[in-house]
Formats: sequence, structure tokens, C-alpha cells
Amino acid sequence: MRIVLLGLMLCLTPVLALADAKPTPEEAKRVLDFFYHGKGLGPVLLESKVCRDIQREGDGKGDCAGDLSAQTIKKGDTVYLWMAYMVPSGDEAQNIIVQFENGGVTRSVKNLQVSGQLRNRTWLKATLDKVGPWKVKIVHDTGSSAVPLGSRDITVE
Repeated sequence: MRIVLLGLMLCLTPVLALADAKPTPEEAKRVLDFFYHGKGLGPVLLESKVCRDIQREGDGKGDCAGDLSAQTIKKGDTVYLWMAYMVPSGDEAQNIIVQFENGGVTRSVKNLQVSGQLRNRTWLKATLDKVGPWKVKIVHDTGSSAVPLGSRDITVE
């Protein structure tokens, strides 16, 4: 199951990187097959960003506002970890654990659920109160195991 999911994630990467490019028929079919027939395979983390805020209205409602992913964050700043998932249609709500680590120590753990949608966007608010490198780990909690979905490095000064 993990090999299939990893293969799908690798297949999606070029499609997502070229959001303005039209996918090949094979790429589009593969993604739709996963969405409509991938029940039980779990979520795919499409992307994650560190944001200043979340758009609350308009065409971009629910999107990242002020992408800080490549920037240094000031100690004590409140930021949002914005995430987009694809969860197969018909799957039960999937449990996601987000761990905020600094200095090799888990400083905060937050839980959320994502449900069957082609593009499920969600976010968590966090205050980074210690200087240094942070690692945010995003994990799918299957109940019997924890499957890493992605991670993000954040520098706090």
C-alpha cells in the first residue's frame, strides 16, 4: 500500500509543480483513479506552506495569504501551517498529527482530520516561541502506525 501511495505522490509532484501546464491524459487518469478508487490508501499531502494569514473571503478563500515558507520568522510570531490534501472519495475522516519540534524536542502536537475531497485545505495556527531551527512533521495516524506525509523546516530568530 505504501509503495502505491509513494508512486502516486511521485507522479503528482510534476503535475503540481506545473500547475499552469495541462497534464497528460495518463496523469489526469491516474489522479482521478486514485481519488475515485483509492479508498483505504489514505491521504496525500499535496503541499504545505507557512503563512502570515489565511484568506477569509473572495476567490482565494481558504488559501495561504503571505507565504513565509522561505523566510525567517520572528520569535513569538503567530503563523499558520497551511496544508492541502487529497483524500480518496468515500474514505472515512483521516487523522493527521502535526508535530512542532525545536532543538530535537517536540514542543507542540496538534491533531486534525481530513475527509474525502479532491482538494481538502486546512490550517493550524502556531506561535513559535523559541529561537533556532524548527521542524514541523506531518504524519498520518492510521491507528496501528504513523505514516510520514511530509515535513517543513522553519527558522526562528
